Amino acid sequence: MPKKQDSKLKGRGELLYGTQPVSGALLQRKRLFERLYLKRNADSSTRLKEIRMLAEKSQIPVSEVSVTQLTEMCPDTVHQGVALRCSFLPFSSILDLPQSTEGRHPIIVVLDQIEDPHNLGAILRTCGFYDVSAVVVPRDHSSSLTPVVSKASAGVAEWFPVISVTNLARFLQERKNKGFWVVGLDGESPDSLANLTCDRPLIIVMGNEGRGIRRLIRKHCDWLVRIPGNPLVSSLNVSNAAAVTLYHLHTLPQTS
Repeated sequence: MPKKQDSKLKGRGELLYGTQPVSGALLQRKRLFERLYLKRNADSSTRLKEIRMLAEKSQIPVSEVSVTQLTEMCPDTVHQGVALRCSFLPFSSILDLPQSTEGRHPIIVVLDQIEDPHNLGAILRTCGFYDVSAVVVPRDHSSSLTPVVSKASAGVAEWFPVISVTNLARFLQERKNKGFWVVGLDGESPDSLANLTCDRPLIIVMGNEGRGIRRLIRKHCDWLVRIPGNPLVSSLNVSNAAAVTLYHLHTLPQTS
């Protein structure tokens, strides 16, 4: 059943903005919905008209407001003429992880204390594009699934499994016991990403924007690799590094 307006939501929700995040939220129904705000004459836009229809189908109240009002509601953002008052986006369950290593080798991306929501959103968009199984983050010192994350992910955050765990080191060990191989990205490693093959289930670990992978997490990595490039540039942004790494893995043939 659609999740309808919930009076308990008032004062404890957030404003989601942008056509792809709002559309994704309405389709996935992982949130509680309170009210949809559309710019006046929204039906002149095919995408906004579709969003209105989704809201009406779920019996969500719709208000038409001026673009100025939307901008005041969502300052310093590109709202694209739509905002949705809704509950916070929950993390996915550990049960959403692949339980079997049979068939195509799954890839899980682990983000060790990524704090910038723009980086998290960009990484989720890349992971969705390259059919990664899930993203796993530690509960502490990581960005939550904010509207900024959803917008930066082009709405991918609304459907892609993002799992929060209390103990990241324990999670890695449990996955290793299930047949996964853990590979960490480290700019100081002598081994190149080009040597990484996709011959088994993989966990790709990426570290914090400034500190990199923590020492304890590094100890649980079976291999550390670097992305080769101009040595005069210290490293890539973590979201760019994710794109390069996942593209490399995506173009490799699957081997047993």
